[in-house]
Order: sequence, then C-alpha cells, then structure tokens
Amino acid sequence: MAKKSFSVGRTNNGVLNSAGGDKLKELQANSQYNFQFIPKDKIVSNPKNEKYIQDGIEPLKESIIENGLRHNLSVLFDAEQNVYRLISGERRYHAICAMNDKQYKELFPTGIPCKVEKSDITEIDEEIMLISANHDVRETSIEVKRWEVSRLKELYEAKKLKGEIKNINAEIAKQLNISERQARKYTTAEKLIPELSNLLNENGIDLNQADKFGKLDESAQKDILKLINNKGSVENSEFQSIKKLSEDREKEALKYKEEYEKASKQILEKDMTVKKLQDKLLELENEHINNTSHAKTKEDLEYELRIVTEAKIQAEKEKNKLENNLEKLKKQQKEKEKKNASISDVELKRITSIAKTEQALNLLENNFDVLKNNRSTLQQDSDLKLRLELLKRRLDDLLFGLTE
Repeated sequence: MAKKSFSVGRTNNGVLNSAGGDKLKELQANSQYNFQFIPKDKIVSNPKNEKYIQDGIEPLKESIIENGLRHNLSVLFDAEQNVYRLISGERRYHAICAMNDKQYKELFPTGIPCKVEKSDITEIDEEIMLISANHDVRETSIEVKRWEVSRLKELYEAKKLKGEIKNINAEIAKQLNISERQARKYTTAEKLIPELSNLLNENGIDLNQADKFGKLDESAQKDILKLINNKGSVENSEFQSIKKLSEDREKEALKYKEEYEKASKQILEKDMTVKKLQDKLLELENEHINNTSHAKTKEDLEYELRIVTEAKIQAEKEKNKLENNLEKLKKQQKEKEKKNASISDVELKRITSIAKTEQALNLLENNFDVLKNNRSTLQQDSDLKLRLELLKRRLDDLLFGLTE
C-alpha cells in the first residue's frame, strides 16, 4: 500500500485539499489566528519544555508519514533570533525533523503548518501557555502533573503580585482542566515528606490521601509512613488518632511560643530597667565624688545612692530569675519535642488495635438493623435463633470482662 503524501491542508503541489484546506481557510479567515507554513530550520525547541520527555518519536514520525500531521504546531516569533520558538508540538516537530529530506519535502513542500501566537506576551504567559498545551496533548504521570501545578502556582503568584489575577487555584484549574479543589489537593501534596511524596509519584498512595497527610506535621507524617511500611495501608481511625496527636503538638508549640515571647519581652524590659539604674548610679556617684550637686546634702546623695544600688541589685536578681525560667522553658520544650518526635512501636500498635476494634464495632452496628428488620425470620428459623443466642452470650461475657 502506497504511503499517503500530504501535509495538513496541502497536496504535493502545494494546493489546499478538501480534507484540511477548508478548515485552514476558515482559521485563516478568523483574525485571531495567524497560520503560517514555516520551514523546519526556522523553528527551534523551547528550553522550558525540558520537563517533558520526548519519547515515541520514531512511531510518531511513521504515523505522520502514513496519515499526515493531524494537529498544527504552535510557535512564538523571536525577532532577535529571527526564529520561531515552539509552544506546543515539540514531539511532532522532532518527529518531522527525524524524516529524511525526501519525506520532508514531499509532506511539507512549503513548510510546517504553525499557529503563530501573539509576540507581545510575557515570559510568564509563554510558560503558562506551554504547560497548558503540553497538559492538553500528553498523558502525563502524577509526578509531572504535580510539577505542572507547582510551577503554575509560582507563575500565578508572580501575576497576582502585579494585580493581574485574584484566585491562583482558579487559574491553575482553568489551565489544567481540573477543579479548584483538585488544584488545592495538588498544592497540599507539596508539603509531604520526601518518602510519602515518592509514594504518591509511584501510586503507593492516592491524591486524596496525599491531601490529608500533607496537612500533618513532619512527625505525624513519619508515623503515617511507619504504618504504611508495616501494614501497607492506613485506616481512617489510625489517621484520626495520629492527626489528634499532631494537633496536640501544634497547640503545645503555640503555647510554648507565647510563653517564650512573653518571657523574652519581660527580660528585655528588665534589662532596660537595669541599664537605666546603672546610668543613674553613675550619675549619683559622679555628683558624690565631685560634689557637683548644690541642691542635695551629702547625706541625701548617700541615701539616694543606697536606694538606687538596692533597686539595681533587685532588678538584676529578677532578670537572672527570668533568664533561668526561660532556659528551663527551652529545656522542657526540647524534651517534649524529643518525646513527640515519633510514636513508639507500642503506641503504634495501640493505634492499630483501636482502628481494628472500631472497624469491628462499625460492622456490628451497621448490621444490627439487618437483624432487627428480619426479626420474623429469626423467630421461624431455629438455627439462626440459636446463633443469635450464642452471640448474645459472647457479648455478655465480653461486657462482664470489661467491668472486672
């Protein structure tokens, strides 16, 4: 079977064909589009495209030779270099460049069909367009999707500072065709510790879990990781227990911060008092030695010196006490942080045990209504009734054991 020899909207003779010509004419007629046929040597790769893997070039080349170019490239004109820089179509461009001269000239006698974007866009908008275009045409991994959200967040933060946008997550959602909620989940996932982040990239945890885990502190995330490594998953009750411990740590840390700031402020104030008394003491000593005060008697100066000296000694004692209390506070906080650094294996087993027990109780509670609604069946079936009686005895024994 002979290979089809055509480019988008063109035959070998460069005449618009019916398959693509009508569409191209329609696009060219619309003033917001600027379509041109550009020689391949006037097109250059975009360095911002390095994050995306350029694989499958050979099969894509064969597909273009066989079926033609289904989608045009998107480019920006670089006036300084007199070249067109790719925005969308990096793989298609490399596939075309991989053709031999004969294949290229047959398919693209007047150049590669390109949509030339407005040349007055900023570098930020260019990169946003590039990420959006790649996202639309590629089936990317979760790792690349996370990078897309993270990079778009950085770009839109810059635009927000300029007052160009208001809602960053809304803009990200629009570019990547996802919900704002999903955009927020990707953003929260960036707070994961490296081990959990790798698990997300490897599909060991999903985005919903990443969103929950990313809201925990580092110690709690390490406890989550320990559970996953031990048993492969995390029950909701286990997560809730670890979350509560994390919240308690956060409250303690906030309390410590408030106490530390209060103590530091008191020390600073007391230090200023000591310095003022020291200055006053030097002033009085100078008056006493040089006899420069005519308004005060020698006895008055000596009395004032004694009072100021005593006040200074008292202020220094109070300052030292405050400093000692602050050091004790620091030491206590370090001990708490060391103790709370991670949950012990015993505590982890306790949390897992609670989770299993809660799961069993939930099943019992959920199925109780089934038994209640089938009361007549239980009355009529002696075997089922006997099993229910035995279950009751087992529950009675369990409850009795709890009261001992």
